[in-house]
Order: sequence, then structure tokens, then C-alpha cells
Amino acid sequence: MISVVLPEGNTIETEAGCVEEILFRLGFNPYEVLATAEGELLLGDEFCADGTTLKLTSIVHGG
Repeated sequence: MISVVLPEGNTIETEAGCVEEILFRLGFNPYEVLATAEGELLLGDEFCADGTTLKLTSIVHGG
């Protein structure tokens, strides 16, 4: 299991997997949040192993 700190500050637990898979599982659009672990930005295809704490930060974009 990994811990995920949501943009509003709540923490939840979910199964390990790649970042994009975790975001979809939790109902987040990967284009609307940044995922970091230990202060490092993670790409969508990076694997988060058990024991990881993933922090999600909302981003605003426009066109």
C-alpha cells in the first residue's frame, strides 16, 4: 500500500502502481495534478512501490 496526500490535504491509502494508474484509480485527471514523492516530480509511467508517500498538487492551466 502507498499513502497519497490529496490536494486538499487529506491522506488516503491505495495499492501500489504507476502514477497514471493511481491517478485514474482515485478519479484524478493526470493533466490537472502533479505527483511528487520525496520532493521529486514523478512522470505518469513511474512506478510507486509499497511504502511510498505520493503527494498530489492541483495545477491550473488555460488555453
